[in-house]
Parts: sequence; C-alpha cells; structure tokens
Amino acid sequence: MMTEAQREIMRHTLGLNRRDSEYRNHFVTGPGSADYPHCEAMVAAGLMEKRTGNVLSGGDDIYSVTDAGRAALKVPNAH
Repeated sequence: MMTEAQREIMRHTLGLNRRDSEYRNHFVTGPGSADYPHCEAMVAAGLMEKRTGNVLSGGDDIYSVTDAGRAALKVPNAH
C-alpha cells in the first residue's frame, strides 16, 4: 500500500502534477532528503527502480516508475 507522499512522488516523477499525461519518468533524490526513504521503499516494493547518480544529478540517485508503479497509480504506460 502506497502512502499519499509516495503517490505524490510517483505523480511528480511522471510529470502528472503538471499535465494530464506522462511526459517524463525521473526523480532525483539522495540520503538526507525527506523523499529518499519513500523512494527506497517503493524500489523495495517494485514500484520504482533506482539508478546510481551521476554528474548531472549532482551525485544523487535517479528513480523511475516501473510498470507495476503505473498500475498502482492506475496510469497507462505512455512509452
């Protein structure tokens, strides 16, 4: 079960907080951020996947919503 904070993170990741349809799929956060434990929990649940950060992300990890995450949000796969 997703918390409301996790649902909002996933909506933001997909760009659904600004548009009615998905136009991106990335969220950058790292240890010390309030969002980080939520993203880690969603990775463990299979709702998001995690890539190691890089120079463009300031070293923070990069998260993306999986198809299972889209299904949990009831958002069709747009890619």
